[in-house]
Amino acid sequence: MINMEHFRYANMHSDHTLTVGSGTILQEMTAAMYDAGREISELVSDEQKCKDESDFPIAIGACPCVGAMGVMLGGGVGRLQGKHGLVSDAVRKVRLALYNGTILEASEDVNPDLFWGLRGAGQNFGVVIEATFETYPQSNGGEMYVADMIFTGEHIDSIIDAMNSLYPVDENLALLIFYVSDATTLEPLVAINLVYSGPAEEGRKFTERFSPFSASLNESVIPWVDLNSQSGGGVVLTKCIPGQSHNDYNSITKTVDKATFRELFDSYGSFMAEHPALVNSTVFIEIFAQQAIAAYPQNFSAFPHRGSVDTLVEIEMVYIDQTVAEVADNWARGWRDRLSSPEVSGYDRMIIYQNYGHGDEPIAALYGYEPWRHERLSSLKRTYDPRGQFNAYHAIPTTLDGWT
Repeated sequence: MINMEHFRYANMHSDHTLTVGSGTILQEMTAAMYDAGREISELVSDEQKCKDESDFPIAIGACPCVGAMGVMLGGGVGRLQGKHGLVSDAVRKVRLALYNGTILEASEDVNPDLFWGLRGAGQNFGVVIEATFETYPQSNGGEMYVADMIFTGEHIDSIIDAMNSLYPVDENLALLIFYVSDATTLEPLVAINLVYSGPAEEGRKFTERFSPFSASLNESVIPWVDLNSQSGGGVVLTKCIPGQSHNDYNSITKTVDKATFRELFDSYGSFMAEHPALVNSTVFIEIFAQQAIAAYPQNFSAFPHRGSVDTLVEIEMVYIDQTVAEVADNWARGWRDRLSSPEVSGYDRMIIYQNYGHGDEPIAALYGYEPWRHERLSSLKRTYDPRGQFNAYHAIPTTLDGWT
């Protein structure tokens, strides 16, 4: 393990670019952007694994305690991606150390092939020291319309119908949908965090598709940096509590198949009731806009799923009691496989966002199925990591037969 604590910095520049060290977490990255801006507030911000703000947001993720660099290296989805693309789409240059200690820079002008691979498969080639990002002016003056809603299970069909009515998703709209359990009664519930990066009256039109059957509704207009501390009922922040084990499985679907997601909700409720030690576990559905991601060509970076990240479904098993680890893994893996089947996902093969990947998926599901991608990535791996020093996480094969 390499300790990167001395690379924990985030520095804004006069041209509104931001240089981030690899020891930095998302909340610190966002704080630096805010400190260079026109107003002071808070932010907590790719879900997996808390407070300040910026006048120049990129499409930052939704969970504040993850490492900013790891998010970028795998692509980087987030609420603002419909406007600004992936976090990795905003990268302008990267500095990294190779296995032999050589320090390289990669950008569109310097080592461009490596720069291509770092954005979407970047953990494979070296130790990233820092990256510099382009940033953008805030949307709607930095104010976000937020609607937090709670639903009981009898409305699951209506919820799914409303979710499916959103496609294609408005570029200003982002939804986080959680299957959660009441900590006391273990009753399964649905929590929705709807965020609109535009005028409240426009965002409210989307809330009205859900609110007639919600058990509770809390509307607010808050700075975008406060989203995770003041919205969503704190569900995302519970993932940052230390001492918990997390076991995640992920799938991507085109839409939300009603029969399957209803069955998933019922199965989740029964499973939590049977195993209360897993009460903090969730099924987490992200519905984000695609416009700015899809605006880039498929060969823009190593990120392989442009136009195919419509609905991200994360099944996250969270526990302290290790006696439930095996049963949790079996349940989550079974549902990941079910959701990834063509009849449910809408895709002919499994597609996995690699930052959410478990590690047992076909490697092409993470990096794309096109032969040209395999050739290009394997060539980069042979060139920059010939000894396999960086094979710990979703390792790229060095030969083409390793992709099958």
